[in-house]
Amino acid sequence: MDQNVHQIDLRDLPPAQQWAALQQAYTQLQGTDTVVHAHVEDCPARLYIALLESGHRVSLVREGGHTVLILCTNGSARVGAIGAHSIVAHPDGRVYATTETDRLVVLDAASRRVRRSIPVGREPSHLALSVDGRHLYVANAASHDVSIIDTATDTVCRTISTGQRPLLPCAAPDRDCAYVPSGPDGTVTVVDPTESAPATLTVGHLPHDLAISPDGRWAYQPNSGSHTVTVIDTRTRRAIGEMLVGLGPGHVAFTPDSRYAYVANTLSDDVSVIDIASHAVVGTIPAGLAAHVPLVDHAGRFGYVADFASDDLAVWDIRTQCLLTRIPVGIYPHTFALTPDDCWLVVSNTGEASVLLIDAQRHQPVARLSVGVAPGHIAFAPDGTCAFVACERSNVIAAIDVHRQRVIDLVPVGASR
Repeated sequence: MDQNVHQIDLRDLPPAQQWAALQQAYTQLQGTDTVVHAHVEDCPARLYIALLESGHRVSLVREGGHTVLILCTNGSARVGAIGAHSIVAHPDGRVYATTETDRLVVLDAASRRVRRSIPVGREPSHLALSVDGRHLYVANAASHDVSIIDTATDTVCRTISTGQRPLLPCAAPDRDCAYVPSGPDGTVTVVDPTESAPATLTVGHLPHDLAISPDGRWAYQPNSGSHTVTVIDTRTRRAIGEMLVGLGPGHVAFTPDSRYAYVANTLSDDVSVIDIASHAVVGTIPAGLAAHVPLVDHAGRFGYVADFASDDLAVWDIRTQCLLTRIPVGIYPHTFALTPDDCWLVVSNTGEASVLLIDAQRHQPVARLSVGVAPGHIAFAPDGTCAFVACERSNVIAAIDVHRQRVIDLVPVGASR
């Protein structure tokens, strides 16, 4: 049966109203086999990336000289989901995860039992653990601040204001501080538990997920709206310049030797290769549709990027900077992670409530495991044998025995805990 088409024009609406109009259309038309054709401005990075990250099946095409955003209403987007999403593991065996009602849960990795919950700010979105494990940084999107948790007591020791809607804190690899971008403000806040006031840096338009080189020397801030990367000197905490990359850059990954950085460009479906010594783009690697989250293995042999709209991982050789293969995964690979020994790739297929295990040496899928609904971020037990996956819409944490390739627990982390 042919699909119905629902036409709307969003070009004269501000971003927030564009989002609201598409969400209303999705809610009203879901399950009716209808496709929304929305006329938008050219290169609508903010709207397109927000829809992708919410799990919508969406694409951009040119029709009659105009850009049209095509939204499928039969998908399984993360609309209204507020449960477990971001997760990190402490070296001592504690696992921290966001959950509902503005709090975190603390899980014991060995027993897989919830120890306690920690109240934080409004709508905690993402977590980052300091290099020494002493502090956990919690970005609170709705209260526009960061809660700093003292992990010795599992209590909030400071709350520091940031720009609007902070989402993705990045902990420095060589000191106890975190860099926190604000997309609406075009700023990065440097949060340090020992300093009375945070530093605020101006970066490009719609900054997304900042990353810091493993040697701690440089921070790269991809700016989805200006299609640039801002270079930040971490010694002076100043932005020293910008590089043009592909369209809609969102996330960055560095090689372990801090020689190269890889920037995933979500609108141009490719990866920019940056030479760190010169802060210059030296190559481009083709990827799949909506290339978004890159990763480099611990040995510095292979690079990967999750292609949100083509449901695969693109793999390249670090030595040659050439694409090797694309691995089919599942619907909407929101995030993925490598085991500490580089043997296994663990992929969260958010759109189909599954996790895929991939042999990282042969780049071959081995097992597809059913987990909770909308699996998101991944953390590993200290010995690397167990993967913990936060499943947002069912608000559980899936514990996976990676070597035996099976789910060993689904831990509820709801309000009753």
